[in-house]
Amino acid sequence: MTALAKRCGLSRWQFNRIFAHQTGLSLGRYVRELRLSQAAEMLLFTKQRMIDIALACGFSCDISFSRSFKQHFGCAPVKYRQRGLPCLLKTPMSCHPDLLPPESLRSRVPGIRLDFQPTFTVAGVAGQVNGLFSACPDFNDKLPRLWRDFSSINSADADHPRIGVLDLAGGSNASFTYLAGTEVQEPPATDTLSSITVPGRNYVVIAFHGPLVSLPDVLKWFFQAWLPNSGCEALHAYDLEIYPPGLTPSAPQVSMEYWIPVKLCRPMISWNAPNC
Repeated sequence: MTALAKRCGLSRWQFNRIFAHQTGLSLGRYVRELRLSQAAEMLLFTKQRMIDIALACGFSCDISFSRSFKQHFGCAPVKYRQRGLPCLLKTPMSCHPDLLPPESLRSRVPGIRLDFQPTFTVAGVAGQVNGLFSACPDFNDKLPRLWRDFSSINSADADHPRIGVLDLAGGSNASFTYLAGTEVQEPPATDTLSSITVPGRNYVVIAFHGPLVSLPDVLKWFFQAWLPNSGCEALHAYDLEIYPPGLTPSAPQVSMEYWIPVKLCRPMISWNAPNC
């Protein structure tokens, strides 16, 4: 960290303060999570021994590595390798101007990660929507309406996260079905609500904070700049919008996550940050 601060002509304290202000993370946490993500990829994509992975990713021994790994991923490195699913991988930040979001959006994209979501079912109110890349997008009008309809039907279930499911099997340029709802254990036995069972798969997750009307700008940057250089290929399947309980689409600031189903073509962390 001292070396990074020196390269920028700043004291360590100044560098940490600026980094935290711009990213929402301390530099120490960012480096630690990036090292652990690289280690997780090495567990999945190589057959290297645990001690070799630990040393390659900046840990002094396999005991220290295993302890930090379990704190971050919730399981031991051996279990993570056996499971074979890339999840909770934090991607490195890029300073290349072509890969950065526009200046006005950077504070609204605090992080991107690779994660896995098991199969689950969502029940709610469905409607047809013209999406971000269609000739006549209308999602800014229709999505708040669908969420209001769902809340009026399901007002008693206000403590569960809200989940928007975008059926993009027909491609991102087409009109698609949007389901505004919440997770359920089994499809509802009523004609009032529709349901979709989302199969388990890998996702790239965008953590977003800001007015919902600016989310389309973030997604355009993601698909046009970030994704082509990521090592991932987006799939035409179900995109997900995960909102906290008590969603108010018209609120000035909304915190949510946008989940995009992907196929991992090459290791993301090692490819983009081989020296982390």
